Amino acid sequence: MAGAGVSITLRVTGVGFSYAANIFLSRLLGLHGFGEYVIALGWALVLTLPARAGFENSALRFVTVYLENGEFGRLRGFIRTGFATVIAVSLAVSGAMAIGGLATHAIPIVAGATIVLPLALLGVASPMMRAAQRIVSSQIYEQIVRPAILVITLSIAGLIGFRMSVSAALLLTAVAALAALIALLVPFGWAFAQTRSARADFGHLREWYALSLPMLIIASMQELMNQMEVILLGTMVGASASGLFAAAWRLASLTPFALAALTGIAAPHIASADHRGSYDDLAVLARLIARVGLTVALVAGGLLAIWGRPLLALFGPEFSAAYPALIALTVGGIANAFTGAVAYLMTLTGRERPALAIFAGALVVSIGLNLLLIPSLGALGAAIASSSATVTWNLAMLIYVRRALGIDASAVGLKRQADPRPT
Repeated sequence: MAGAGVSITLRVTGVGFSYAANIFLSRLLGLHGFGEYVIALGWALVLTLPARAGFENSALRFVTVYLENGEFGRLRGFIRTGFATVIAVSLAVSGAMAIGGLATHAIPIVAGATIVLPLALLGVASPMMRAAQRIVSSQIYEQIVRPAILVITLSIAGLIGFRMSVSAALLLTAVAALAALIALLVPFGWAFAQTRSARADFGHLREWYALSLPMLIIASMQELMNQMEVILLGTMVGASASGLFAAAWRLASLTPFALAALTGIAAPHIASADHRGSYDDLAVLARLIARVGLTVALVAGGLLAIWGRPLLALFGPEFSAAYPALIALTVGGIANAFTGAVAYLMTLTGRERPALAIFAGALVVSIGLNLLLIPSLGALGAAIASSSATVTWNLAMLIYVRRALGIDASAVGLKRQADPRPT
């Protein structure tokens, strides 16, 4: 877990820039305009996941193993296949999004389509860097450079008195993602310099896609659960309700940020330990992740309970109404931190299909509760639905991992079962 402190520091900095960017956007666009922005961005983020074609997760396994084994030809083939696939799918889904926006006269949706390609490529290149143990480079461009550029451009727009529209804000978001991607390509070339002299080996093409496809569906379900509330609120209640929820969600993401940082750098170690059959080491790693993650989550949750209203008010006076939603989302974040790295323990150890079934069940729970609660409770109802779905899939995966690997991945950290049941 070397680099954990660096990873957490980078993520905290990134959250700060992202928070600042959202405050600028809410101030420049107002509550309704900010709601329209997050709805269009939500569609773009949902479509970015299929655009990545699952390679952001399969890279953590294949790149790790190929580097350990010195299989540079296969590594080069995998990288080329991943990038080519992402570019092709990104162009297709962003084109479909733009056509849909034009057909419905929703210009922000058309502008949001420009975000898909750079964000998809950035989201695949970063995990490859993580698998290569380039901890700083794997995070700084996506988590810090991208929101920092957006903050700078929004600041300039505010200083010169530019009248910001929703479409202009979305285009600036796309420009920030593209700039971060271009900056990442330089250290990416250095990290994989050893593949330049190797002949690309595409002999495992079927295996790459066989793993990437279920990973794609899993990631898409996760992102759909993340963005569903914003989209449904905009449809069922209005853009203002989406803006309130988005502000609460942005703050609530502080709760599990340590868990996200730790699992991010631990992912290659999980894939490597599974490849070597070192499940006792895996149990120690899982326990450490959950305990540190939960400790930070409880502290962050307490601070949000105390300072939530004034922090929301930074978005604008009307955003304080999102405080109940913030508390509901914080509960889900604490539950997520308690169960630890259960998702990675399934998807990086060859159990992606059971993980897919669990996420599908949680998605059904999310849809049902959103449809039930949003009409009467608005943003609070969406927050309750979101947290309920989060608790559902985390607990289900916690039970499954204990059964399949003998590992208690939670902060309790029970002793590993020597002979777990086969799956």
